[in-house]
Amino acid sequence: MKKKLLTAIALVITGFYATAQSIIGIDVSSYQSTVNWTQVKAGGVTFAWAKATEGLTVTDAQYINNATGGVAAGVYMGAYHFAHPDTHTTTAQAIAEANYFLSVAQPYIVSCELPPALDYEVSSSLSWTAQTAWIQAWMNTVKTATGITPILYTDGSIASSLGSSLASYCHLWIATDNGSATTIPPSPAPPAPPTSDLGSWNPNWSFNQYSWTTTVPGITTGGVDADIFNGTLTDLKNLMVCTPPVCHTYYASLPYTTSFENTWITDSCANIAERLPDIYWKSSIGGTTPNGDDYWHREDYSGSDWTSITTGSYTPAGSVGNHSARFHNDPPPAGSTGALDLYIDLSASGNKNIQFDYMHNEASPSPFVFNVLLSTDGGSTFPTTLFTISSAQVSSWTTQTFTTSATSTTSVLRFIATDKGAHDVGIDNLSVAKVGTTDIANVTSEEYEIMVYPNPNNGEFNIAAKDASKKLSVELYNNIGQFVMREDAKDGENIIHLTGLSEGVYFANVFMDGVKTTTKKLLVIK
Repeated sequence: MKKKLLTAIALVITGFYATAQSIIGIDVSSYQSTVNWTQVKAGGVTFAWAKATEGLTVTDAQYINNATGGVAAGVYMGAYHFAHPDTHTTTAQAIAEANYFLSVAQPYIVSCELPPALDYEVSSSLSWTAQTAWIQAWMNTVKTATGITPILYTDGSIASSLGSSLASYCHLWIATDNGSATTIPPSPAPPAPPTSDLGSWNPNWSFNQYSWTTTVPGITTGGVDADIFNGTLTDLKNLMVCTPPVCHTYYASLPYTTSFENTWITDSCANIAERLPDIYWKSSIGGTTPNGDDYWHREDYSGSDWTSITTGSYTPAGSVGNHSARFHNDPPPAGSTGALDLYIDLSASGNKNIQFDYMHNEASPSPFVFNVLLSTDGGSTFPTTLFTISSAQVSSWTTQTFTTSATSTTSVLRFIATDKGAHDVGIDNLSVAKVGTTDIANVTSEEYEIMVYPNPNNGEFNIAAKDASKKLSVELYNNIGQFVMREDAKDGENIIHLTGLSEGVYFANVFMDGVKTTTKKLLVIK
């Protein structure tokens, strides 16, 4: 997509935008690398689209970071999909592309954020009637799944040729990039899109990508696509259907891993920022004390849920990486309680291994208890205690491991602490995975001598096995359990070289002849 993130809002006066009321956005992808969304917001950006997927196989490496980081900074965010009607020419393939997009972006498509967008700019041999049907099939699939009508991004040569039915179905994001405005707010004001570019949408275009070369604070890779919205901020909120927040529930799939490195996101059930590590969690219990210190957050949280933020802290801040989940309880009255719930699908047969690192550096707080509870009915009841710590001091990060045989699709793991003390509770490096059921499946990495180097790294590293007689394969997951890639060693080789990873924590499942031997944690620092 030529565009990469935000859009803008404006009035049109004699063919130009009234810059005093312009609402500007950008659109981004992994091309922009790591974006500092706080600086982007402070630089005058109101909204942004981030690339999520392309075709049937490509997931943008920065999408999750952009989707969560932008929202956390107060930017209205949307996801876009880069279409390939050139190689996927049937409506069935359009639907397949839509479903691939939904598999990545659906959890982040919500009301009062930008609608999802279809980036339709690749030349196709299809007739205009067939291209109109292709776009309609993609959009119908996404709308049916999310309840939100997507937006079409394209240029004038395509928009002016598509069937008129689309103009009554979806909003238009038109690309007219002339490069004349390279600052935010734009100066000079960009001209309104030519009416000849708008086709059946004329005069009702919604967004205009007016530049590919705008300088935006927080983006260091050069010029970025800039967009402007055709209306007021109230109009934009109406387009985004800003209704009261909906309490969403999403269940993570196995294996699930997190080391809490990402910026935490808004709790959709309470509309409170930065209470959840990702979309699979809920902050179910907190605020049980008058000063409200008994909530879980990432350990560097600085918002209004906590007072006396620096007291009770622990070092190092994480067992891997730079962050962890922290229950801040200092100074609470006796018996303050906070719970953080992970919603996870445990339907796979067999035992599941739950492992995390834990710290609570205090000898004898009273009262104190830390439990991991299990619900198999979506959080209605928690009859099973899987793990408990009642008093023992744990002065450094220590790994805790236990199993469950639960097979519910609506399982919830509740991490709950009750504490009266001067030191906070921390957890980090959490993983939930199915346990192998045969001796072969449980072979350790030491037996195969699996090596990862360098680690930490800058996004480029090797995974090697001493035994070259067995086929080496690697599946890589990010720290919220989402699949990133799979790589197989070439025949006769016992090393895999991976490059291009974004900053963060990853987990590599290593296979020998198709049998999982170990999971290795990787830390990418840039």
